[in-house]
Amino acid sequence: MKVIVIGAHSSVGEFVVSKLMENGYTSCAVISDENHMDLMKKRGATEVVLYEERILPTLFNGYDAAIYLTGVNPKAKTGRTVMIDHESVIETVKEAEKQGVKRFVMMSAIMANESAGDDSREIGAKEMPDELLRQSNLTYTIVQPGAFTDKPGNGKISAAETLDSNELEISHEDIAEVLVMSLETEAAFNKTFEVAEGDTVITKALSSL
Repeated sequence: MKVIVIGAHSSVGEFVVSKLMENGYTSCAVISDENHMDLMKKRGATEVVLYEERILPTLFNGYDAAIYLTGVNPKAKTGRTVMIDHESVIETVKEAEKQGVKRFVMMSAIMANESAGDDSREIGAKEMPDELLRQSNLTYTIVQPGAFTDKPGNGKISAAETLDSNELEISHEDIAEVLVMSLETEAAFNKTFEVAEGDTVITKALSSL
C-alpha cells in the first residue's frame, strides 16, 4: 500500500512517516517547508513533496491511502498546531476521492471529549471536515485524540466511540501508531472514535472497536 501523509512536518507526522517505513509501506510526506525535506527522508519517506495548491489535482495519483493530520494547516510554515484551513481539508478530501484513493485516515481537529453539541461556531467549523469525510465514498477512519504529550509511546491505548475520563492524554508516538495501524484494521473502517493512553495494546484496541 502506498500512503500519502499530509501534515508530515508536525510532531505526529514525523512519527507517522517513521512507522510507515517500519511497517513496509511506501510513503509520500507532504510538507509546507522545504527545510523539513532532509528530516522526512531520514525518517523514511519514499518521496517528499512541498505543498502547493496547484499540485492538489494530481497529488494523490498512484496512492492507495492518505493520512491527514488536521491539527496542522498544510499551508503553514510550522509543525505546531494552528487554526485549520477547513477549505483546504474539504478540497483535499474531494480530490482524494476523485483521484481514486481507497483509504483515508484523518486525525480530527476535535479532541476526545469535546462536546459535539457545543453551540460555538468554532466547534461547528471543526466538525465540518469530519462530516464531509463521513459522507464521501472513501473508506474513512476519523481519530479524535486526547491532549498530546511528548512522553515516549508505550504502544498501549484506550479506544472507543466515547471515552469516560475527562482528562485524556496520548503521546505523539502512540497516536501516530494508531493512525498507521488503522490503515488496514477492518474494525476501524468507517468509524469515528476517541483515543487516549490506556492499558490495551494498540492492535487489540483497534480490532475491538
